[in-house]
Amino acid sequence: MLEAAARIFEERGAAAATTDAIARRAGVSIGSLYQYWPSKEALLAELGACHVLAAHAALAPARERLARGAPPDEAIPALVGAMVDLHASRPRLHRVLWEDGVLGDDARHAVAALHRSVCDALARWLAARHDVDVSDAALAARVACDALAALAHGVALSRRGGAAPRAVREIETLLRRYLTGRD
Repeated sequence: MLEAAARIFEERGAAAATTDAIARRAGVSIGSLYQYWPSKEALLAELGACHVLAAHAALAPARERLARGAPPDEAIPALVGAMVDLHASRPRLHRVLWEDGVLGDDARHAVAALHRSVCDALARWLAARHDVDVSDAALAARVACDALAALAHGVALSRRGGAAPRAVREIETLLRRYLTGRD
């Protein structure tokens, strides 16, 4: 039922989607749908929670590389790749959840907490590395994370079917130059 809901929201947007259409797509009665979710807003909240879980899973390998002190040529592409892949996996659903303003407060807070934890991991990584060129690791990590999130979001949403490899390499180059002062 959640997959049917995701597809209907992707196709129609939040405003035009109906629980009747979702139930039909899922092949269940409207009563069955309402046993689990009392409204389309409840379905959107559940999809938002699923998005948060997917974000944690997608970013876990990159965070692990940062935690173990991987070199920049390994850590930066892992972080960029994870962020771009996360945004590119379901760009239309992502757009509905974020840009249409339907993502619930709980999911927004959870995504913000995950973003902070990635920034914190990057700041610790920067502070521990001697081959990076930043004077304030926490500030540089925040700027890099904010830039990465915006760029990944823009690249993924501007291209159907995922991000172009050239764009991903450009984001990697931008972050590597900013954080290490080298190509």
